[in-house]
Amino acid sequence: MLPFVFVACASVEEKTLSLNVDESIVAIFPPEGRRWTYEAENEVVIAIDRLNSAREEVGRRQKAVEVYEAAVDAASRRGSAGVQVSKARLVWLESELETAEQERRAAEEAVLCAKANFELTKAKLAVRFDLPVEDGFIQPFEEQYSACATALEELRGEAEKLESSAVGKKDEWRKVRSEHVRRTGDYDHGLWID
Repeated sequence: MLPFVFVACASVEEKTLSLNVDESIVAIFPPEGRRWTYEAENEVVIAIDRLNSAREEVGRRQKAVEVYEAAVDAASRRGSAGVQVSKARLVWLESELETAEQERRAAEEAVLCAKANFELTKAKLAVRFDLPVEDGFIQPFEEQYSACATALEELRGEAEKLESSAVGKKDEWRKVRSEHVRRTGDYDHGLWID
């Protein structure tokens, strides 16, 4: 009897795990084991909640970029003196959007990792409670979780780099804004004045 199921990826948008503990094994867990699986399952719910927040943040950032692009275009057509400042701010907002998108990708991977940890927990419990599983049952689940954790760490590292870049672009926008104010004396150079 093979107590785990191999599952292929169902869609491009949502990754799935290749290993899952067979539900027939989970069904015979004692109450103590079920409580431990609930805790691991709760981590999946938390990861999904964080993913939803990350998706909402991408939407907010995308909306801000779209609004600001339209405002910059309008100011450019009118020949506004603050266009350079506005363009620098748009570059910063686009950088923040790119960061938010990377954080969303990391949150998607975090959901997968939480699911992998959930499956690993079930595998460990199956062995702990001496259920009918094969020798070496846990190792593939550990490898699955380890691979996911490595991928998540890489995605988070890339998000940190992008965030650092966004901070630099914000600083550049502030420099351009300060130079504009120094040159023109226009402290109220926002697009709303044009």
